[in-house]
Amino acid sequence: MSKSLTVDTYSFVIPEKDDPCDLWITYFEGLKKAVGHHHAKTLWLVTWKSNGSTSCTTRPSFTTWMDKQNLDVSNIATRTISDLSEIQGNFFGLGKNLTKVVAIGIPALLIALLIGILVIGKKAVDSTDIEDLKMLTPVGRASKLLIK
Repeated sequence: MSKSLTVDTYSFVIPEKDDPCDLWITYFEGLKKAVGHHHAKTLWLVTWKSNGSTSCTTRPSFTTWMDKQNLDVSNIATRTISDLSEIQGNFFGLGKNLTKVVAIGIPALLIALLIGILVIGKKAVDSTDIEDLKMLTPVGRASKLLIK
C-alpha cells in the first residue's frame, strides 16, 4: 500500500514495490515540480533503492522514460554489490598491508627454518663417530656385547 506525504502545498504518493510503473512516473513529476529536477532525481533514486519494482525495469516504455529523465537504476544494484564486496574484502583481508607482510614474512620464516635444520644437522654429524654408526645396525650392537 502506497503512503501519502504532504509537504507545504505539495502532496506525494510514495510508491511501493507492488505499485504500477505509472505511479513511479507520477511520483517523479511531483517531486520535480516541488524541488527541481536535480533534487527530484536524488529523492526518486533513494526511494527506488528501497522500494523499487524490478518489473518496471523490464517495460520498454518505463526504461525509455528513465533514460529521458537521466535516471539509471541499473547502477544501484551494481553499486550495492560492489560496496558489499569491498566491505567483505576489507574485513576478511584486514587491509592491503597484511598481504605485503605475509608475502615477505612467510618466505623469510621458511628460510630461517631451513637454516636452523641445517645447523642442527651439521652439529649432529660433527659429533657422530664410527662407534655411533655401528650401534645403528644389529651386527654393531651384537659386536658390542661380544667385546664386553
